[in-house]
Amino acid sequence: MQMRNIHSQDKAVAALQQAYAQGRIPHAYLFVGPDGVGKYTTAKAFARLLLCRSPIQNPDRSGPVKADSCGRCPSCQLMDAGNHPDFVLIYKELLQYTEEGKDRDAPLEMPVDVIREFFIDRAARKPVMGPYTVFVIDEAEKVNDSSQNAMLKILEEPPSFCIIILLCSRLEEMLPTTRSRCRILSFGPVSETVIVGELTRKGMDASQALFWARFSEGRLGEALHWARLKESDKPVDAYEIKKELAERLCRLEPADLIDTAGWLIQSAKAVGDAWARQKPNVSTKDLFRTAEKGLLRMVLTLLADLMKIPYSEESSLVYSDQIELVRHLSKKINAEEAAEKIINIQKLLGWVDANVNEKLIFERLLLNWTFSDILPVRSDD
Repeated sequence: MQMRNIHSQDKAVAALQQAYAQGRIPHAYLFVGPDGVGKYTTAKAFARLLLCRSPIQNPDRSGPVKADSCGRCPSCQLMDAGNHPDFVLIYKELLQYTEEGKDRDAPLEMPVDVIREFFIDRAARKPVMGPYTVFVIDEAEKVNDSSQNAMLKILEEPPSFCIIILLCSRLEEMLPTTRSRCRILSFGPVSETVIVGELTRKGMDASQALFWARFSEGRLGEALHWARLKESDKPVDAYEIKKELAERLCRLEPADLIDTAGWLIQSAKAVGDAWARQKPNVSTKDLFRTAEKGLLRMVLTLLADLMKIPYSEESSLVYSDQIELVRHLSKKINAEEAAEKIINIQKLLGWVDANVNEKLIFERLLLNWTFSDILPVRSDD
């Protein structure tokens, strides 16, 4: 992808193009913003420009200074093929390729062994083809303090040929010493219109595209992540799962709790398995946790609609495609009850990150849906 094709991140793209055109490229960037808004896409497009052998300078001869990769040279072709020797993507699942990490599951945090072998040791070697080696460290917020401290020497005194890009969704997790050594670029949400347009261009029905655009809250990558489940070799229709989930909640009775919890577990596993087939290099545990969180967020979003319906246009709701169901639920659950349930779900999302058993999480979700006045989720549970 070229820089010009990046959606809704004009300020970040312009800053990168200007730095390149002026020959004043910082040795380290920190791209900050929610997951799925285009941080990795932008990092890869910028790396493509840095490594391009025939870069385009100010192609339209008007407006602000612009720069972009040509898309035709051997370097661009290698980037597009995913095997450029001077582009190094670092992610925690690389643990299995370290000297001590064979057959070990990917941890929740970035292991220091990965940082040492794929970043610190690699940074000492000169580029193979071009003027730079570009390092992109994904989920930099998961680089723990010891790993960040191990990175500091490279961040302080990098070789002249190293460009480092940290991708981060939670800036508060980064040490001040790390932040101070990077140029910070902020990435905001992608517009609903752009997301709907992207999904419909891929053949999705407009009502489904609108749901995923609103559910993703401006994260195009998130919307595509769910939409692409249909492209798996064993397709999963996440849109039908969310519809059935809403219908089950609408008619939920105490006697249905165990069956519905089992259905939620099966649905999360189906989604996680489909993603695992599409992304074999990503931790299956992480993908299952993402699926669990997605189902919890579907319930949270439905509750948020119940709070909005007295004051908002029905067409603006996330569940506008199931508006009769939302109306029915709004007569059973008032705004105060919906707010309590949302707080409980937010705590359950923390349980997912803490690796609490999925059966316990979904049963507690449904118990609180039915009996929120007597079984709140406590933060110390």
